Amino acid sequence: MLQNVSTSLAGFVRANNGLRYISDRNCIIRREDQLSKGKVKLISGGGSGHEPAHNGYVGKGMLDAAVCGDVFCSPSATSIVDCLRMVADPDDSVLFIVNNYTGDRLNFGLAVERARSQYGYKRLQILLNDDDCSIMESMTRKSVGKRGLAGCVLLIKMLGAMAELGSAMDEIVEFGERLLREGFIATFGFTFDVIDGKLHNVELGKGLHGEPGVYKMGQCNGFDSVIYFALDRIAAKIAPYSDNDVAVLVNNLGGTSEFTLGVFLSTLLPMLANDYNVKRVYVGNFFTSLNQSGLSITLLNLKYSDKILQYLNYEVQVASTLFGGPPSYDLPPSEAFNFDDLEKYQMNGNTGEFKLSFDESAQSIIKSILKNIGGTLLNNRELLNTYDGECGDGDTGNTIANGATALLVNLESTLDVCYPAKMFQELSKIMQMNIGGTSGAIYSLFLHAAFNAFLEADDDPKITIKHWLWALTYGNSAIMQYAQTEIGDRTMLDPLKRGEDDLRRAILQNLSTVRCVEKFATACEIEAKATRKMIPKSGRASYCATQSGRGDFEHPDPGAHAVALWARALAAAYKENYVE
Repeated sequence: MLQNVSTSLAGFVRANNGLRYISDRNCIIRREDQLSKGKVKLISGGGSGHEPAHNGYVGKGMLDAAVCGDVFCSPSATSIVDCLRMVADPDDSVLFIVNNYTGDRLNFGLAVERARSQYGYKRLQILLNDDDCSIMESMTRKSVGKRGLAGCVLLIKMLGAMAELGSAMDEIVEFGERLLREGFIATFGFTFDVIDGKLHNVELGKGLHGEPGVYKMGQCNGFDSVIYFALDRIAAKIAPYSDNDVAVLVNNLGGTSEFTLGVFLSTLLPMLANDYNVKRVYVGNFFTSLNQSGLSITLLNLKYSDKILQYLNYEVQVASTLFGGPPSYDLPPSEAFNFDDLEKYQMNGNTGEFKLSFDESAQSIIKSILKNIGGTLLNNRELLNTYDGECGDGDTGNTIANGATALLVNLESTLDVCYPAKMFQELSKIMQMNIGGTSGAIYSLFLHAAFNAFLEADDDPKITIKHWLWALTYGNSAIMQYAQTEIGDRTMLDPLKRGEDDLRRAILQNLSTVRCVEKFATACEIEAKATRKMIPKSGRASYCATQSGRGDFEHPDPGAHAVALWARALAAAYKENYVE
């Protein structure tokens, strides 16, 4: 009950006017009479537990909507899409401001792809905030990247002002992207315990969700050494010149007392004054981590633009009082409702526009393939759990089995196997709803992107092996774009990409369809086995490998092996049912 997001948001809207709460999607949006027609809409969100981010920043001058996931978990793509539909029309310009975490990248990315393909949204962009400077550039893996921290709040403040003042989408995006790309904003966070008036268990660079820091310190008598370390990392981005004007944001992670915060500021601000010309100081709970005892320091280089102070000064009217502004007492009362009760939003998008279809014989083969895939994955649940237990949570088999069970249930009931594009859309939603965590988001994104291969019919409307190659290509490209995973990172992408490459070669060699499918399955199996010798560079396994120093494993990557399993099941069922 105390970590129920819906209950928390229900209390939030009771205390603040001018908002709408979509209770079955955990979204907070500005009331329709508060939304400005024609302005660029800004939407942000992420896991709950970071309040007042992001729901506390919905209102005039900042966000038009915030989508809230479970505690420290990304919101679902379904919630993001439905929130978008409540805030903007398909012809509106909408910018998603997203912190750089894998789950958020995947789910917001999937939402954007669905909104474009199913509902006709044309002007959608994602701005990834990666203001964390604790991890040096040379140490940053592309698949993980620099994390998004409290600098996101200043980003929302500035871009929100620009949107309210009528700036165009391209101008807003360019302002935010260049600010981040050229290092005009930097954040360093750390956690600690205060015991008997001294700092203990100091972890420098620790993430907002418990991600490991870059350095641990023992007992400290004060904050001096911590601040020296933090400012050294910040200086790599924002040079310490006395004429360098900066704004400073000191963020309480939620569990630091005002007393301790004052002690910290008494050390930090004089040290900053030696190196920078501090024009503005913001202090408070801007982006918390539940009740974590810790702080973060954000520096914003004002030399980036002579309009920054104008944007920071722009009056806002949001629930959070950290930036001043009038209270919401005079606004219309907030209201709560269920999205599923709104009849005008219950359309399913572009269904009925699909041109390519399977004949009855092909539909029978597809059903046999999907049935064999589902059964194979269920039969290998414990094997996948064992593989995952070597460097993970030991539950990959369970999560994949959840998806397999849902696949088989829907195959016997509502799954459309007549139109391949529609089938892939439905499979994408099934995987999103039934496979948890990052794996579910990746499979959902992969399947949704694959449907693009079957959208248009050319002069010959017959579906061939080339369509399946295009589907693989679309799916793999989506994984690389949003997960930012690369070949050799020891993930499911490794067998998928090897399968794509070998399938392409087989088609160019004019091999039969059966042999092409066999080549694909064999390639997936070979590359899945090869992941035993790969160093994990993505997800939880990458932290395990870093801590253990291991570069080889007894078992292959469980996600990669799952791909090999369903690829072989696909090939076996196709070979059994195919008639030349």
